[in-house]
Amino acid sequence: MDFYHWFFWLVIFFTGAAIGSFLNVVIYRLPRGLSLLRPPSHCPSCGVRLRPAELVPVVSWILLLGRCRHCRHRISVRYPVVEAASGLLACAAVYFNGPYLPAVLIYAVCAALLVTFFVDLDHMIIPDQVHWVIGAAGVLLDIRRIWLRGLPGMVAFSERVGEQTLTMAWPQSLVGAAVGAGLFLALGYLAQAVFRRPALGLGDVKLAAAMGALLGPGYYFISFFLLAAVLGGLTGLVVLVVTWGRQREHYLPFGPMLALSGMVMALAPEQVSRLVLARFLL
Repeated sequence: MDFYHWFFWLVIFFTGAAIGSFLNVVIYRLPRGLSLLRPPSHCPSCGVRLRPAELVPVVSWILLLGRCRHCRHRISVRYPVVEAASGLLACAAVYFNGPYLPAVLIYAVCAALLVTFFVDLDHMIIPDQVHWVIGAAGVLLDIRRIWLRGLPGMVAFSERVGEQTLTMAWPQSLVGAAVGAGLFLALGYLAQAVFRRPALGLGDVKLAAAMGALLGPGYYFISFFLLAAVLGGLTGLVVLVVTWGRQREHYLPFGPMLALSGMVMALAPEQVSRLVLARFLL
């Protein structure tokens, strides 16, 4: 790989990491109902406004040894982790989609899911803004698919009316959103009836609808659900082992598992679906 290729990927990474710096603001302020723009970035301990040299993604945290330059208060490692993850997701979006519009939309989905992961982990809520970003990206990609492929890019339903067979085509994003919401509503109701307590929140249902709009109603969405279920089961097993013999007072949020599965499926739906379906269905 020559210099220009390295430079290209460095630019993509640090562009994503810079957006990740803003995502850190979103993760902290959005669930608390605070403005995302005011006040500007500052130390949460001493309140001093950060200079541009202190806001270089990942690099500033490393050079400052994870501490505020003014008060020496420790800065959470989550900040560079989110920035680095955002940069890597940007690189992955471009790698799988090329430097084109779909890469931008897929990265927007991954960024929204990154916010979902940490907000649901901290507060056990999924902000509605996340669903709108993912759903909008799904609709735009669906419009592009219909524009390029026509009827084969849509979901077709056929039925016999008299002597004729009529076909009606619906956008994949619309059908996928309905299937995703309906499936998770049914699962939530069934789980609540069996376990006598809420199992899926409305935020999970909305996220499933948004991912349905992105992935469509077919095997991509099934793979997304199966992968999230496996991640949730493994995480629950680990938590059970770690907390064995202790009282568990909190529910384990399912949103982070949905977010991880969603990021993987958004980036490489065909490759991941082949792996998932080969293990569970085929």
